[in-house]
Amino acid sequence: MDVNVKNLEPDVVARLAEQAAAEGMSQQEWVRQVLRRTAARFSPAELLAQRESSEPMSDADFARLRKKAAARHKAAADRLGATGRRR
Repeated sequence: MDVNVKNLEPDVVARLAEQAAAEGMSQQEWVRQVLRRTAARFSPAELLAQRESSEPMSDADFARLRKKAAARHKAAADRLGATGRRR
């Protein structure tokens, strides 16, 4: 599938070019990756529908998710060399 975006603001085009260059990619590949990531996520409407159809989370489930998120955050901080830094 080919996508053609018309009338994109020059500052948006420039920013996409900067991001692509920073990643060492062509602008086309960068936009393809952005679209893939976006398509893999739920839309706000999908999230709302999912939330309305689900049961409330238990305290144990919440604690498990919180621990998992903290581990992911720490791993990302370690990869970036930001250990020991707090916001």
